[in-house]
Amino acid sequence: MKRRECIRTAVAGGMLLLALVLRLCGLLPLWGLFLVAAAALGTLWLALGYRVWHRLRGKAQQWFLFWNYALPVLAALPTLALVLDRAPRIDERLLVATLTGAVLAAIYYLIYPKPKNMRKKIVAGNWKMNTLPTEGIELARNVAAGRNEGCSCVNFIVCPPFTHLCGVIDALRGSDIEVGAQNCAAEEKGAYTGEVSAAMIAALGCRYVILGHSERRQYYGETSETLNRKMAQAFANDLQPIYCVGENLEEREAGRHFDVVKRQIEEVVYNLTPEQFARTTIAYEPVWAIGTGKTATADQAQEIHAHIRSILRKQFREAAEQTPILYGGSCKPSNAAELFAKEDVDGGLIGGAALKAEDFLAIGKGFEK
Repeated sequence: MKRRECIRTAVAGGMLLLALVLRLCGLLPLWGLFLVAAAALGTLWLALGYRVWHRLRGKAQQWFLFWNYALPVLAALPTLALVLDRAPRIDERLLVATLTGAVLAAIYYLIYPKPKNMRKKIVAGNWKMNTLPTEGIELARNVAAGRNEGCSCVNFIVCPPFTHLCGVIDALRGSDIEVGAQNCAAEEKGAYTGEVSAAMIAALGCRYVILGHSERRQYYGETSETLNRKMAQAFANDLQPIYCVGENLEEREAGRHFDVVKRQIEEVVYNLTPEQFARTTIAYEPVWAIGTGKTATADQAQEIHAHIRSILRKQFREAAEQTPILYGGSCKPSNAAELFAKEDVDGGLIGGAALKAEDFLAIGKGFEK
């Protein structure tokens, strides 16, 4: 429990204890005890209700606020009427209180704006091992040329191969499109032939780096131990990681997908400081739905994204509400709007569709529909 919640709980208990002592000593009338008890309960609810509210999502938060306003009104009016004996019969007092409370609560529910999702909207293109330098530069220029047709609220990121990072960065200079690398070394420097360090990537002007991609895990045996070292290198060089998680077909069919994703997060992301976590983006890859002929629905995407956010919330509390979680499973212009409409889907990590400027930009427009 946080310090302010402990203080509120202690204050509530102290108020109630003092009121009981004064009542027993004959120094506090009955109506005064009622008022102090109500204030104490209200103070206690401020301590606990805030935590409850942040554990809820979407409409559940609004209904929580609905009853948060309705119940005190429903309870206070008949109690006050009973204490002051202002109404002739108890049933009339209850009727008036119920109608008044229901009307006030309904009005509040109707006018209260739906909590806005203030998380970043991100469309990141992972070009993988595709395009030659001249092709990649041309693709980047085409993306930049059509960027203004979409909403400025969407953050576009392109992640080309190492060989043309420099050329793509130059081609995008002056635009708001960010550039990321597809990987980085786990070491700072040294005799590691063929590796590219985080410092080298950052020196080119990259801002992001993809880490833990399913293909890196599958083909190159990347483990959580390796990824912890890569994450440390990324942060040491002011790079923002896009950390990938996801389960394969065997794990999905065995019903272990929730456990697999939980483990991938706990073994790496849980090791981050709050400051590092605030600069991290999560990408979920349904590996089982990529190249297998099987399809992940928008509801399945929302289900696993909500699960991921709940895992993050256990470690980082309210900060998890601001963490973008991207969907990395065959996102196309045709299904982007349906996916992005889901509560916990904050964008996409795009593969094949990122190799065509018009498709990549069209996916970003999925937020506007």
